[in-house]
Amino acid sequence: MATDPHKVCGSSSCPNEGASTLADREKLQACGVCRGVSYCSKECQKSAWTREGHKYTCAERDVPRHRVDGSSLEDVQAAIDDAEPGDIVVLNKGAYRWKKPKSGDKLLISKPIRMWGPTEGGTDGGVTLHCNLEVNEDASNDGSVTVANLTILGMAKVQSNSYESVTFSRVKVHQTDPKADGTMVHIMRRGKCLFYRCELVGGDEVLYIDGIDDLAHSKEDNEDKVHVKLCTISDGGKRGICADDKFVLEKTVIKDNGWYGIRSNRGWTDKGGNEWQRNPAKPNQTPTSGNGMFDGIHIPVSGGSRTINVGGRDVPISFGQTAETMFPGFGRP
Repeated sequence: MATDPHKVCGSSSCPNEGASTLADREKLQACGVCRGVSYCSKECQKSAWTREGHKYTCAERDVPRHRVDGSSLEDVQAAIDDAEPGDIVVLNKGAYRWKKPKSGDKLLISKPIRMWGPTEGGTDGGVTLHCNLEVNEDASNDGSVTVANLTILGMAKVQSNSYESVTFSRVKVHQTDPKADGTMVHIMRRGKCLFYRCELVGGDEVLYIDGIDDLAHSKEDNEDKVHVKLCTISDGGKRGICADDKFVLEKTVIKDNGWYGIRSNRGWTDKGGNEWQRNPAKPNQTPTSGNGMFDGIHIPVSGGSRTINVGGRDVPISFGQTAETMFPGFGRP
């Protein structure tokens, strides 16, 4: 049975345990914008808005909503296709899979809409999408895309776009394919891409951020266009974040990756409160330094096939290779 959002406090940090008593519930007041969630105090309302992500799932009641009618990914895609720019697609709790899966299937958002799971469902809304999710654009890019309160079992990819913003709020992306990247962000030509209170897990590189250098074969500037805030990034086969341009990192934990935490050609803008797994080849790595794989240090190899230990993992290297030929471009400022 669904919880009535008007009979519990909508703040996950409510000191009254979600308004557990009758007296507490009598104090509840609905959000003045969406009317879809209530709070027992101004403090709880402020906490939900500023720290728990309600501002990313709050909209006037007259904004058209398309509730997914069914339990398949085809049903989700149909609701997305029916939505007009600015509309909201609402998913019910549950697991969504393809009825007839095909190679290369992906859930596609190609216009400025919002899609979210139940706001009272906790971090992931109780919604699981068993698919890759792609944010792309068609001609209707004058607006923003928001994805919130759900879990993606696969890859989340943001293609190059001109949206005002792309936001992932309280989303878990779990990539189970160790050879594929988990989350990818290409060029944000206009606005920024925000990951807020997300959990990014698994894949070869957990989060890959495109940029302007030769590695990305791009001439466009992506500096500080990706903001990672209050997130956990973990369990990548190589690194937690692999970035070709600067990004913004704030109050985020990067841990338990196969090699180390961050590779960024141009460093990153550090907003503080971060904990990140250090590069063993560069123990003094800082946000403003070149953060390449080996920082341009050549490692001559002779005598046939050998391995080098990186972050506790043996990486095979062939005869005659150096760090530069194994990982071209890594370590360049």
